[in-house]
Amino acid sequence: MSTKILMTVEQFARMNTADTEDFELVDGELIPLFSGTPLHGEVRDLTGDMLRSYFRRYPIGKVFAEVDCRLSENTVRRADLSIFLGDRIQRIDMRLIPIPFAPDIAVEVLSPSEVAVEVKRKIHTYLAAGCKEVWLLDADKGDVEVHTLNAIRLLQGGQLLESPLLPGFSAAVRELLIQA
Repeated sequence: MSTKILMTVEQFARMNTADTEDFELVDGELIPLFSGTPLHGEVRDLTGDMLRSYFRRYPIGKVFAEVDCRLSENTVRRADLSIFLGDRIQRIDMRLIPIPFAPDIAVEVLSPSEVAVEVKRKIHTYLAAGCKEVWLLDADKGDVEVHTLNAIRLLQGGQLLESPLLPGFSAAVRELLIQA
């Protein structure tokens, strides 16, 4: 029987970036991250571009792609996009990782290789850490799920992705999910 070697967020943060760039820290255990497909990257980048454009018009927040965020004493997750709002932005040291708290909105672009149980675990971890919304973008199914502590909204096709956290932001699901 093998024993898992556990580490703290502080130990994870002290590791060379090259040693951690392909891992998240989940309950003290290094979990490998898998490369996304070109479609995954396109959906992430398009969504990030729309959000950056929104924040230029409405300077209430920032969006970061694939940045480590501390979600608990022994968990660091890296959402595809992390949105931080209001005065929380001032609490981010732009030169240090992990960001010491959860994003206001975590955006995950689903890949065919992701297991449903692990996706649910991620959602639960984000919400338990203080995320107000978790967006799951699924290009293969053509839908977006918006998770909050109290509800799940399923959006498809021409339906608009909107959030009370982002007044004035809206995007049709079909525009976010590049239909190949």
